[in-house]
Amino acid sequence: MEPEVEIRVATPADAAGLAELKLAMSPPDAPLADWERALFAHDLVSWIAVDPDSRVCLVAVIDDQVVGMAWLVVFSRAPNIGALRRLTGDVQSVFVRPEFRGRGIASRLVDGLLDAARARDIGRVSVSSNAAGASLYRRAGFEEAPLLLEWRADSD
Repeated sequence: MEPEVEIRVATPADAAGLAELKLAMSPPDAPLADWERALFAHDLVSWIAVDPDSRVCLVAVIDDQVVGMAWLVVFSRAPNIGALRRLTGDVQSVFVRPEFRGRGIASRLVDGLLDAARARDIGRVSVSSNAAGASLYRRAGFEEAPLLLEWRADSD
C-alpha cells in the first residue's frame, strides 16, 4: 500500500523542502554549498512573508517529506466601475519529484490552488506550461488563450 499524500499550505518548516524542490526543478549550473541552500530556503520563506495575501504555496507531503509544490501568485488589477477589487492569479512552479509522479499529486496541487483562487474571488488564473504539463492544466479547466501576448526583456 502506498503511503498517504497530504496536500496542505506550506509553513516555514517546509522551507528546506521547498528549496530542494525549486533546485530540482531548475538546477543551478554549479553545485551549491550547504550555506547557499540554507540561504535560499530562508529567502523563500521571507518572500512569502512579505505579502502572504498575494501568495499561496501548497505542498504535497509523504512521510514528513515534501515531495511536491505548487504556487499561486495573486496580482491586483486596475479597478473598474462597480469592481474596485479585481484580482488575477498565476500558477507557478508546479513540481513533483520524479519518483512520486503518476499518483495524481500534481492534479491535487493545482486543484488546491484553484480552490484558493475561488475563495479569494480571483476572476482569472493563468499558467505558462510546457508541452508535458499542458494536459494537467486542461484537465483542471484551463483553456487556450490565443490572444495572450508576452513581452520579454532582451537577454543581452
